[in-house]
Amino acid sequence: MIKAYILVRARVGKLENILKEAKKIENVENISVVAGDVDLIIKVKVDDLEKLMKLTDKLQLIEGVKQTTTYVIEKEISI
Repeated sequence: MIKAYILVRARVGKLENILKEAKKIENVENISVVAGDVDLIIKVKVDDLEKLMKLTDKLQLIEGVKQTTTYVIEKEISI
């Protein structure tokens, strides 16, 4: 199982559309709207890297997505 954070930069005025469409994508666990250099952080869980690539491709095709950056989680620590 592979977990990753996908950081999304949105075009002005397109955040709501991105949220609506990203919710429909299978294996999306969580979507956070954030302030800073990016607009969204999306947590995903997939079976393998091939599925991660396909999921990222789907996100990039959503109208209004300007850029994505993917960070694979190597280790998660619960406190």
